[in-house]
This record gives sequence, C-alpha cells and structure tokens, in this order.
Amino acid sequence: MRLHTLGPAATDSYAASQFYNREQLQNQATIIGHPSFEAILTQLPALSGDRLVIPAAFKSTELQASWGDVHYATLTQMTLIDCFMTALDPLVVVQRLAADNRIGYTHAATAQLLQRLVQSVEIQTVSSKVLAYQAYQQNQAAYVLTNEKNVTLTAQEQVIKRLTPSMVWCVYQIN
Repeated sequence: MRLHTLGPAATDSYAASQFYNREQLQNQATIIGHPSFEAILTQLPALSGDRLVIPAAFKSTELQASWGDVHYATLTQMTLIDCFMTALDPLVVVQRLAADNRIGYTHAATAQLLQRLVQSVEIQTVSSKVLAYQAYQQNQAAYVLTNEKNVTLTAQEQVIKRLTPSMVWCVYQIN
C-alpha cells in the first residue's frame, strides 16, 4: 500500500502520514512525498488503488480550491475512508528586523493567519511551510510563517508569534 502526501519529510503532512502508517497500518505502507498536493490531485488516475493523506485545512491558490472544494470535486475519483487528528509542530511568525520590504512567505492554508498577525504584509504563498522558510531566506523577506523546527534565528530576526494548533487529517482511497 502507498500513502501519498506533501513532502519533504520535514512537512506536517509527512509526519501525519508517518503517524497514520504507524498507528493504523502497522507500518505496512510506503509514504510517498510530493512537491505539492496539486501534483497529487492532478494525477489521481495514475495513483488508483493508493491512498492520500491531506489536511482539512488544505487550500490551493493554484487550483483556486479548499479542502471542501477538492472533496466534492473528486467524489468519483476518491473515497474518504478515515480521519484523524494530530498536533502540528509549533508554528512561528519570524520577522527580519532590517528588511526593506513588507513581504511575508507562507503556505496558502496559513496565508489568512499571517495576514491577521502582521499588518500590511504582502503575502507570497508556496506549496509548503518548509519552502516558505527557504523563500524567506533566499529573498530576504520581512516575514515568514513556518514550522518552528525549520527556523534558525539570527540576531537580525525575532519570533513575533508562536502557535501550537492541532490538525484534522483526511485519508482517501484513490479509486
């Protein structure tokens, strides 16, 4: 059996898939991490017989869709077979103190959260919080909302908010 989800292994989705594999499947599944959920959702026919682990908070700017949109749009392609809940790795909003821009990177699912936490931020979304931190570093952005474990703070940065949410995960059988 194969479980498809967002990769790399540092993502919450991959960790949730490992949890599900351990707790429900006795480690009998192979977890396959993809660069984005969009990459999985656009190739469902090729994944027939496999399973998908996706968060209920899924949101895609590329597909202009949320989890609910995907759930209803793929009723004939996927069957919801299970749900479970895990604590996410702590989330942090990091501010680069000397940034000369108002750009903030995050995943599409947490874009509104970043918008609420930081005034007048220009949101840039990427396919994972891991990639958000990489883009923040590479582009010298002012803000990032990512997992705390991704962050190595410098003297020119500060954590302005730390959050410890839980997440509901949906497991689909791909028809």
